[in-house]
Amino acid sequence: AYAEPHELLEDVIRGILRGIFTGLLIGGLIGWFDIFLVNSGRARLRRLPFLWLILTKGTYYTVVILGSIWLGGQLFRIEGDPGTGFNRTTIITVTFALIFSTIFSFMMEMSQLLGPGVLRDVLRGRYHHPRREKRLFVFFDMRGSTAIAERIGDLAFHRLLNRFFSDLTEPVLSWRGVIHKYVGDEMIVTWPLDGSRDCSGAFAAVAEAHARLETLRGDYLRDFGVSPQFRAVLHAGEVVTGEMGEVKREIVLLGDTINTTSRIEQLAKSLPEHATIASAEAIAAAPPPPGLAASPLGQFSLPGKSAAINLFAVS
Repeated sequence: AYAEPHELLEDVIRGILRGIFTGLLIGGLIGWFDIFLVNSGRARLRRLPFLWLILTKGTYYTVVILGSIWLGGQLFRIEGDPGTGFNRTTIITVTFALIFSTIFSFMMEMSQLLGPGVLRDVLRGRYHHPRREKRLFVFFDMRGSTAIAERIGDLAFHRLLNRFFSDLTEPVLSWRGVIHKYVGDEMIVTWPLDGSRDCSGAFAAVAEAHARLETLRGDYLRDFGVSPQFRAVLHAGEVVTGEMGEVKREIVLLGDTINTTSRIEQLAKSLPEHATIASAEAIAAAPPPPGLAASPLGQFSLPGKSAAINLFAVS
């Protein structure tokens, strides 16, 4: 029994703090494990048989949960609390640990599903109503994907494509790009032109992605018998951004800028000697950083466009 009401209040507060700490620790460790060791495109755990994967994850979760609860009990001690067993403090700790670990894991999963920064905008209701935004786009397109798929088969190509996108993701995120969506063998990435970030990082991300794939060339050849490469197209302009759909909602980007970027990407296939092509609008919005140069390719007509567009090769 507690002699004073404030002792009961301190007990409850410590139990809550212990629960929050434990929940965040559990959620963080489990989220890190799932994202980087299980769901990463190059994770070995994904290749385990289903039963072994479940046993591995179950063992890890058990160790994390028990270890986190023990550590929380050591950091947030309560006078007379045995630390284990069925008591009031344990109930409060476990309850808040479950709540916060669930919320934390959910937020991490949703962030991974929508992309870094997008979940924040969704929760703020930023795109409940369509709005005009200026953005820089990069279309990453795997070269010769049809021939590769025919050579290695659909199942192997799916694994290759998943690894390919995963390997492109690291340089994109390191330069604060936002992955908008995957379309077949293409990854669409965008940088908002709102002053919140240095959008010249788009060019740096493309250069690093090329270098990364070259470094991993041996791994791809060993695992798939082919080494994928890509062409990148950069364009900038205004789009309309907003939520769309009822049963399955997503944030969509609409407008002439998207259509023009797609047409440039199709045109780029007729210029196979250039791995990275940017429009004059992209160069104006975010000049390439030091170490990269833009060489004029000339003016090109695009299907459905009345005015020609100036393109540059970036290397």
